Amino acid sequence: MDKIRLLVRQLDGATLVEQAPDFHLVNGWTQATLPAAAGVLPAALWGKVPGGDPYLLHVSVLTTGPLAVGDLFELQSGPPTQPRRQYRPTPGNTIVVLVRPTDRLRFVVTGQLEVAVELLVESIGGVNELGSRLFAWAQATQAAEVQRATSGVVVAPLQLPAWTGLLHIIHNSPNPDVVTLPPRGLMPLDATLTLTKRGIGTPVLEGAGGDTLSGGLPNIPVTRTVVVMNNGDEWAFVGN
Repeated sequence: MDKIRLLVRQLDGATLVEQAPDFHLVNGWTQATLPAAAGVLPAALWGKVPGGDPYLLHVSVLTTGPLAVGDLFELQSGPPTQPRRQYRPTPGNTIVVLVRPTDRLRFVVTGQLEVAVELLVESIGGVNELGSRLFAWAQATQAAEVQRATSGVVVAPLQLPAWTGLLHIIHNSPNPDVVTLPPRGLMPLDATLTLTKRGIGTPVLEGAGGDTLSGGLPNIPVTRTVVVMNNGDEWAFVGN
């Protein structure tokens, strides 16, 4: 994230600042003083943001006195110049806008002893920027979901749907119900099932559509607990 602070006394909303001001690093901010006549800034911010990439922008305006009724921030597209977003940039605002490098940032702030425009710039692309961090977050979330453990209780014959991660099934019924595995071809190799007998009835675990269990068995009675996995050729199991 880039942190840019621009100091000025007044912003007229009309004068385009094309010449880059002199920037210095001050307390973690890339800081510069704008010329006396200023009001419109190039969205590329004189090369201080990643070149060519759209970015998310949070704008705050800090002043020594209250903001006037007509003070505003306006995001303009261009060319041709057209307003895209306009709001009053108070210190406590929570407005975030998507900015293109070809846009312009327009400010109107009446004269104050000092005005500080603070811009927090979050690039969408690039290493460790917003886009890559969101992608990494999505991958981590997916990986966590894959490893998630779920459980359920069976009281009647059941065709198991395909699952991911670890699935615990407890059979609690007086009947010898058949619990049918999903087609093995639909199952990831790291999916694991535990089937446990709790009730009087002995459940029977069977494959679907010609799938076999270890050693070519079509099914197996479960007298205690079995652990079942897809080994890529058939359903492998341990336990009884």
